[in-house]
Amino acid sequence: MNKYLDKLLVKMRRKKINNTDFSIICNNCWGGYVYRRYGLPYLSPTVGLYFYASDYIKLVYDLKNYMEKPLVFIPYVESKHKAEIIKKGQQNAPIARLGDIEIIFLHYKSEKEAREKWERRVKRINYHNLIFKFSKMNGCTLEDLRKFDELAVSKKFMFVPPSDATTFKSAIAFKSAKNLEEIKQDTDEYNRYVQLNKVINAQYVCGNYIQKGE
Repeated sequence: MNKYLDKLLVKMRRKKINNTDFSIICNNCWGGYVYRRYGLPYLSPTVGLYFYASDYIKLVYDLKNYMEKPLVFIPYVESKHKAEIIKKGQQNAPIARLGDIEIIFLHYKSEKEAREKWERRVKRINYHNLIFKFSKMNGCTLEDLRKFDELAVSKKFMFVPPSDATTFKSAIAFKSAKNLEEIKQDTDEYNRYVQLNKVINAQYVCGNYIQKGE
């Protein structure tokens, strides 16, 4: 019964979007939740993993160049984020360098699986239909938020605690993070704060400002 209901919901959600060939470039696992919500294939490698904020900002400012670089897996003790990785108890997660940035493949069982899925999904990226999503987490600073806010792309938004929401044009207040310095996780309640159907169908998105497509 649950599987039937899930399929029915997916079908109903899919009918509300007129755009299914989009690639989500996000800082954590969030994109995977969106693709599953609509029953769509992963057209992005940025699923099941996360970036520390400063690394994600480097990635989005030079996306194609980074996507052409090979993954180089490293032991967690060589990570520049070693202290945080230990603090989170994520020493067993595969970690790779992509040029000068690092990726923590949190939901992958092995380096082999992480590499195969990353390389396969890199080839699927639709550079003509990108959605950039960021969140204030994993060492994110106000400078990181500012840089994302200045990113010159057609569709972007970032989840931030309410106290930061009025500072940046692309910010969306994540109300459950009220009185917090950063968002702890954004994969459960996100649909309360972002008009996802409209974002996917839109021609231009900057935070809560959404310009309809043709």
